[in-house]
Amino acid sequence: MTTLYLCAAGNPDGVRLALEVNDASPRWDRIVLVDDDPAKLGREILDVPVLGPFAALAGHQPGDEAVNLVARSTKGRDGARAKIESFGIPLVSLVHPSVNLRGATLGRAVTIYAGCTISALSTVGDHAVVFTQAVLGHGAWLGTGAVLAPGAVVNARVRVGDRAYIGSNATVLPDLEVGQEATVSACSAAVGDVPAGCTALGVPAEVMGGPVSAASPAAVAGAFGESNEPGTEASVVLEEVQAIYAEVLGMPSIDRNANFFDAGGTSKQALELQVSLRDRLGVPVTIVDIFRCPSPGQLATHLFGGTSKPSRPSRADMRRRRRHAHS
Repeated sequence: MTTLYLCAAGNPDGVRLALEVNDASPRWDRIVLVDDDPAKLGREILDVPVLGPFAALAGHQPGDEAVNLVARSTKGRDGARAKIESFGIPLVSLVHPSVNLRGATLGRAVTIYAGCTISALSTVGDHAVVFTQAVLGHGAWLGTGAVLAPGAVVNARVRVGDRAYIGSNATVLPDLEVGQEATVSACSAAVGDVPAGCTALGVPAEVMGGPVSAASPAAVAGAFGESNEPGTEASVVLEEVQAIYAEVLGMPSIDRNANFFDAGGTSKQALELQVSLRDRLGVPVTIVDIFRCPSPGQLATHLFGGTSKPSRPSRADMRRRRRHAHS
């Protein structure tokens, strides 16, 4: 009996894809899920059971195979790939049988959903993902571990670097280059190259270099004091910003220098963070601010750290706004 292990139980469409691939061309006698979240153990998705954590892969038999369904971030996907490979089980591709692949080149262990377009002379690199309704234009290149989210359009001859992420309904114009580990945010339109590690956001997209251009930990300490000085008006503001970050992320607390996105924050949560910060602090906060200044300390310094910045809200103001936000 051969088994396909679907690694990650947060994507029902990935389960459906595996079932439809196997229905069209039977390959596995059994399909199961594995996930490291203990709350998911024993659940079923489309009648496919969650067998256990990733460690269950250690029990695989000759002929068994695995698919990496992690795709919320390319960093998380790459980490999951490494964990799966550590158990010695081969990773395989899942490509919906309805997708026209004539003239295209596919790498190893790719995942391609129904309803997408893989154009002639395009290349899908190893471990890459193309979600439903996404378009990879003719002659385009999708790098190793890169992700095209639902509805993303990568036009002709675009080169998307390794572990880059093209968000839902984003567009990259022809002949551009999106660098390694870069991001084109959801609904954005990249009209120029996006350098490695940068984020393109907006229509037309503004390219942001990330935390290297934002306030350093030393600048945060200068604006708000060291972490061992609680209770001052300055530290109370920073603590409020940290509390808002933690609430949005569903965490009990967060360090002043922790990167929102490295802590698991998504583009949708960034929008929630923007609204919460605006309502609770009483100052205008843009989504670009959050991408430029992704840690609580950096954002607090950006908003309140200079002499020309708005005055810091008082404890009473923040308590009042917090009650109003939660009412």
